[in-house]
Amino acid sequence: MGVIVVGVDGSEGAAIALDFAMKEAALRGSKLRLVSAWEIPASVLASVVAGKEFYEEFRENAIRVARDAAALVGEREPNVKHEEIVVEGQAAKVLLENAGNAELLVVGRRGHGSFREMLLGSISRQVVVHAKCPLVIVPSPQLKQVK
Repeated sequence: MGVIVVGVDGSEGAAIALDFAMKEAALRGSKLRLVSAWEIPASVLASVVAGKEFYEEFRENAIRVARDAAALVGEREPNVKHEEIVVEGQAAKVLLENAGNAELLVVGRRGHGSFREMLLGSISRQVVVHAKCPLVIVPSPQLKQVK
């Protein structure tokens, strides 16, 4: 059984990617690996010395996001086997590490940040460059086609 890896972070883009990944896993008979990465943002570290409670808050949020995604898979695609992976680290790096020999890596795109990132998205851009497996970047419905 192959594995489809999908990044989940609670965003609309990730929800759309999860929906695509669930359907694809059901079609292929693949296992779904739900990856939730978390890290304390540098901007927060610069303004506050992160205590244990702060650290736990970020970690617990990532766990909740993964569990919510798993519950959705169980509800919408009950025959799809799935696992939750929650890892501290930069999202693109964690996704790439967990995608290793996956048959497919699926990510959403939000397009926040610089102009170049607006066209693709920072995490999407990083996985495009470094992915060792087939990759699907699921666009957000807010991205309108330029006519």
